[in-house]
Amino acid sequence: MNSLFPYIDKIEHLRDADPRMAQIIERFGYLERQTDAPLFDRLVRNIVEQQVATSTAEKITARLLEKVGGVLSPESLRALGEEGVRQVGVPARKCRWIMEAAERFSKGEFSEEELRGLSDKEAIRRLVTLGGVGVWSAEMLLMFSLGREDVLPSGDLIIRRALSVLYGERRLTAKRFDHYRRLFSPFGSVASLYLWAYGNSLPKHTTEVIIRPLGFSHLKDKRLRYSFQPTSHGLMLIASSVKGVCRVAFAADREEALDELRAEMRGAQLLHEEEPSHKAMVRVLDGKGPKSLTLYLEGTPFERKVWRQVLRVPRGITVSYADIAACTGFTKAYRSVGNAVSANPIAVLIPCHRVIHADGTIGNYNAGVDKKYFLLDKE
Repeated sequence: MNSLFPYIDKIEHLRDADPRMAQIIERFGYLERQTDAPLFDRLVRNIVEQQVATSTAEKITARLLEKVGGVLSPESLRALGEEGVRQVGVPARKCRWIMEAAERFSKGEFSEEELRGLSDKEAIRRLVTLGGVGVWSAEMLLMFSLGREDVLPSGDLIIRRALSVLYGERRLTAKRFDHYRRLFSPFGSVASLYLWAYGNSLPKHTTEVIIRPLGFSHLKDKRLRYSFQPTSHGLMLIASSVKGVCRVAFAADREEALDELRAEMRGAQLLHEEEPSHKAMVRVLDGKGPKSLTLYLEGTPFERKVWRQVLRVPRGITVSYADIAACTGFTKAYRSVGNAVSANPIAVLIPCHRVIHADGTIGNYNAGVDKKYFLLDKE
């Protein structure tokens, strides 16, 4: 089996090109995918797989392989005929595309040898003349049949989402995508494998979190309603003011969690009452919440600035206190950043567990180092 990794320097090039890609490589290890499938075989499979569930495509392909004796070639498909292809469950339109491709390959109008002599762009232009082959399908054929090493599919939704999350791209324009294409070149195909792995590991639902100042001491209503809620991360204390949720903390020890809440929200009248916002927060923590959420949090302007920066650290990635300090404009304020991170009132959702020391050591965590390791391993 050919691989996209015949030389280790391809991985090393990506490690050196970008620190976040280096972390993704470290996380997923040595990935390997078959890149020597016959072009026609892969073409037929791609057409069958379009717009159907994976399980359905696999069943249809298995029946088709049984009909042609296990070999998807132009000759075997022409011998089976269009009616035979339809009998295994391939829709009429896809049948026409498959049979037209078989005809063109058989007559020598199209060949794998010809494509191997073309550049990536020229090969894509040639491939899209086949029925049922768009640019994305052509790029997949380049990667997994022709073994091209520098393909980063711009139309792939998983890759686009992975780039958006990994690099904080709110709007991934063509210009920004070309930036990443150049960053990963000449091994874009290798980067694609890691971006697929990362994109598939992300929760289906993500919530944009907006932080606003609370000014609790100025509120007329000093009541804080709290409840203890089980989440996928452990038991949490969730407290809310009249503005909304203002604290989320691990609560392995309930009394200790309450004492910390009293100390931080002085003058508050604590009421053990579950609010709808508490259940809503559980859904957000478990990756099932709304598209956006506004939190009104007690803290200094500097602390809120640090928390907003921590919010931008993508899932599965760690940064140093120095990185956060540089991003907030206070390059030398490492200790102040550390204090602000420690004062974070919203555990997990504001992911201070992703902030570590510059030397790679994990550092302290309010809920304990073991919990920090747990959260990082979970991601």
